[in-house]
Amino acid sequence: MSIIQYICKFLYKISFRKTIPFSVLFLLLPFVSFSETTTVQVGIYNNAPIVFEDSNGGVDGLFVDILETIAEKEQWKLQYRTGHFAELLQDLKEGKIDLLPAVAYSQEREQFIDYNFETVMSNWAELYTQTNDVIKSMLDLQGKKIAVKQGDIHLHALRKMMDSFDIECRFFETDEYLTNFEMLRANYVDVAVVNRLFGMRNKSAFGVQQTQIIFNPIELRFAVPKWTNTSIIGTLDSHLTQFKADVNSIYYSSVNRWFALETKSSVPKWLLHLLYTVIGIALFLSATVLIFQQQVKNRTKQLEITNVKLRSQVEEKEKAEETLKKFARIVEASSDGMALVDKQHRHVLANQTYRDTVHFNEDPIEGIPLQTLLGSSFFKEELEEAVTKCLTGKIVHVQTRPSKEHSNNRYWNLTLSPYYSAPHELDGYVLDIRDVTDQVKLQNRLKNSQKMEAIGMLAGGVAHDLNNILSGLVSYPDMLLINRAVDDPMTKPLQTIKKSGKRAAVIVQDLLTLARRGVDHPTPVNLNNIIHDFLTSPEHDDIIRDIEGVECIIDLEENLTNMQGSTAHLTKLLMNLFVNGIEAMTEGGSLTIQTRNASLIKEQMGYELIPPGEYTTLAVTDTGVGMTTAELNRVFEPFYTNKVLGRSGTGLGMAVVWGSVKDHRGYIDIKSKPGQGTTFKAFFPISQATIPETETIPLDNYQGNNERILVIDDLEEQRTLGATILNSLGYIADVATSGEEAVKKCNHEEYDLLILDMIMPGGIDGLTTFEQILAIKPNQKAIIASGFSENSRVKRAQEIGAGSYIKKPYTIEVLAEAIHQELGPKCS
Repeated sequence: MSIIQYICKFLYKISFRKTIPFSVLFLLLPFVSFSETTTVQVGIYNNAPIVFEDSNGGVDGLFVDILETIAEKEQWKLQYRTGHFAELLQDLKEGKIDLLPAVAYSQEREQFIDYNFETVMSNWAELYTQTNDVIKSMLDLQGKKIAVKQGDIHLHALRKMMDSFDIECRFFETDEYLTNFEMLRANYVDVAVVNRLFGMRNKSAFGVQQTQIIFNPIELRFAVPKWTNTSIIGTLDSHLTQFKADVNSIYYSSVNRWFALETKSSVPKWLLHLLYTVIGIALFLSATVLIFQQQVKNRTKQLEITNVKLRSQVEEKEKAEETLKKFARIVEASSDGMALVDKQHRHVLANQTYRDTVHFNEDPIEGIPLQTLLGSSFFKEELEEAVTKCLTGKIVHVQTRPSKEHSNNRYWNLTLSPYYSAPHELDGYVLDIRDVTDQVKLQNRLKNSQKMEAIGMLAGGVAHDLNNILSGLVSYPDMLLINRAVDDPMTKPLQTIKKSGKRAAVIVQDLLTLARRGVDHPTPVNLNNIIHDFLTSPEHDDIIRDIEGVECIIDLEENLTNMQGSTAHLTKLLMNLFVNGIEAMTEGGSLTIQTRNASLIKEQMGYELIPPGEYTTLAVTDTGVGMTTAELNRVFEPFYTNKVLGRSGTGLGMAVVWGSVKDHRGYIDIKSKPGQGTTFKAFFPISQATIPETETIPLDNYQGNNERILVIDDLEEQRTLGATILNSLGYIADVATSGEEAVKKCNHEEYDLLILDMIMPGGIDGLTTFEQILAIKPNQKAIIASGFSENSRVKRAQEIGAGSYIKKPYTIEVLAEAIHQELGPKCS
């Protein structure tokens, strides 16, 4: 390429950005010359009459006429490559061809191709239907099947409009506009999308009806690969400008040729009269000749009729074969498994997806009974009734799961549609299989999550009332055991009462965990420490006391990262997983407890979706009976079990596991197969905080010094219990039956500390009570005691000055420590 050509290329690029007038480029074009004939690779796709491949294998159309005229003048050698538009557009993008005519201009395409400046023709999209269908607006496309050309700019525009109007329809992408009209004529689709020029030329041949809807006006131009061959499109623009200025140019003659524009006749009238006279004489002579030839024609008439019939049959057969090939390509490319089955339930045709779905990849499939591929029992139980209904002419939908031979863990949506070989001649049915496993699993998990949330709300309300009732069972034995000798005959019964109360409190705590309201104050903890403490605890010894044939394997990460959580809740979670694993191994086996540091770079799909991040994990694996998919879907439901009812626990174990994991902002995954065991793996976000050291202080150090403390609670037994404990610890106790009474007392008397109940029906609650008391005495100290878990109102009370939060039922030690922390140096 010469220096002048490089300058032209540069000026052409910047002329599109309006940096310099485009006319400057034309001034330089005469100086551009090529040392030899330029070969131009041109892509041709079927879009008659704009550009297309004719029946003889040649190329033709408006753009071809213009291009070949320019090529002759510029001594270009044109080499054509035919194909589908989407394939040629990709070839142009990759530089495999030099030029692609009749490309609609768009900003998206301009990112990877260059256009010539001069528009050859404007066009737009039109919708066509069968003559008996009425489409008046875009809203009428709801639920319709629409044929569109693959990669067509009108397809992208229509998709955007459907999304913006929230219209649901189904698109069938084809190789060319001709296929769109063929599918519409065959009633395979409801609507066909073509451009104006193609529709105007071909609508009569296919007997389709033009609607009133037009959209997406476009400009058709020549296109070349990005930043290359700009000298070619510069030359094209130069000639197009000249052609448009000359009414006798190839541009206008080609437009008249392909779009039948009328022109004024320049033939003289006398010549027309003479021509009509000659034609009349010729017709007379022809009629005379026809009379004499009638006898010959009669003899050959039968042969001609036969030839016409044969020719018509051949043409119809060729058209039918071509149409069938196009439909076959569409069906074969479908992600649904589709098969044509006769009335005896024998396969006639099937696409590759169907073969993959039913695990049949041998040839031929024709003649094989449906019962053989899907199983006789599956056909009888799931399909027989639906097939019978379908063979009466109805479309039937069935959602089911395949037999064990065909991946029993999947879900199928089956659609059976009657198949007519001719009008009113039902010859079988079309079976469409769509795998909807992922959708069904997501729906089931959403239902389970909503169910757990509802049960949790109920459990939380019950737990509040039970905690208040259990306060006497836990706290009074503590008071009665103070200063009582070990050999006192009442010591053991009192300890039994206290132990029973605590066990009941644990069940209540399970209910609160189920309600996801159980982790009040998370602290840095390490799963390895929790596992070690559990393995050396009396609870662990009680579980394994009568268990035989079970080997426990401990595999802990040496430098396991800490996490934020509750030691009590995590211990309960571990114990429930441990018990579940032990009970699953009725004939012995091995149970493995494992911890690991885990870093997820991308989302992991397990029992639930686990986002990327840094985690510390706890996995408990047993070699027991395992679970089916149905059992996995219900494993976290309260009171659900696949083991012997009543063998152990309260029926809340796995529900508590789920609630505890969620309370710690964690995720859970399950791997299980019947007869192969189960692995429960919990993922908890890590924490870089260090674990604080704990210090045990004797109860004697918590004794008070006659400080005045007001107990505010709506339940009499709670007020009595609290006052009794406070008096035994050396404090002066007073009580208030409601928030309103507490405000009045604080208005007239001084109290060193308040013990607030947060929920007091029939009056103001603990937060409102504390707010009104602070308005009177801004420095008033308080702690919170409640049978419910910590919520937003508790946190709000702590934000405005309240101290510790203790949960009912509380022990003397817990209450004494909370008072000691709040009063500080005043306690002696």
